[in-house]
Amino acid sequence: MNTAATNAELIETKEKMQQERCSSSDRPLDPGCLLPQDAERSADQPGRAVVDFPVAAVLPAGGSGERMGLTTPKQFCSIFNRPLISYTIQAFERLPWIVMVVVVVAKDNHDLMLNIVRKFNHTKVKVVHGGTTRHRSIYNGLQAFSDSTDSSTPKPKVVIIHDAVRPFVEEDLLLKITLAAKEQGASGAIRPLVSTVIATTSESYLDHSLERAKYRASEMPQGFLYDIIFQAYQRQKKVTHEDLNPHEGE
Repeated sequence: MNTAATNAELIETKEKMQQERCSSSDRPLDPGCLLPQDAERSADQPGRAVVDFPVAAVLPAGGSGERMGLTTPKQFCSIFNRPLISYTIQAFERLPWIVMVVVVVAKDNHDLMLNIVRKFNHTKVKVVHGGTTRHRSIYNGLQAFSDSTDSSTPKPKVVIIHDAVRPFVEEDLLLKITLAAKEQGASGAIRPLVSTVIATTSESYLDHSLERAKYRASEMPQGFLYDIIFQAYQRQKKVTHEDLNPHEGE
């Protein structure tokens, strides 16, 4: 058996499958197609070669910790003498292609957040006040980029929205979400459903179970073209004073 020939055939088949997956016009583009395999990415600045447009992040951090029964909001709880939110900020700040991180906090925690920024030498952070709900807090974070007179917060091409209490986010995932958002307008992390999801009758009896293979759980981070997501929040604010996700925690 000619091993060299077999390997060449396998490589050719793999390349054809990749091209078919990336060229299909009847479904959204696979984010994996957006990462050039031969991109020149230096060891100290990964992602810079493929992200040549401004990217920013919004971290809603206005939660009170009430659901967990904490006296201190969980984003400000210390782990190894460092607040949790500082780890999350670091996960974004370490990426050279992310130019700004807007942290949205409750008014009462504004000074505390500024102290964290100074103490841990966060250099890309802008702190803004949140709203009464997570939805309004995200809107306030997005609005921070709309002030054309503030040169310290330039409007990004793509904005990533992420939970302030989730520091374990990998660069590869952020890169894929960023590039997919630029290409498609919006993108996000998903995972297969593990738990059984059921629908009930009005009397709270089991009606049917969803086929888990057809569904995915939506998670953070999520990426958007800035103009699209900001306009969507603006329209929502004009239409109603209710929030899109009033029960979603921060």
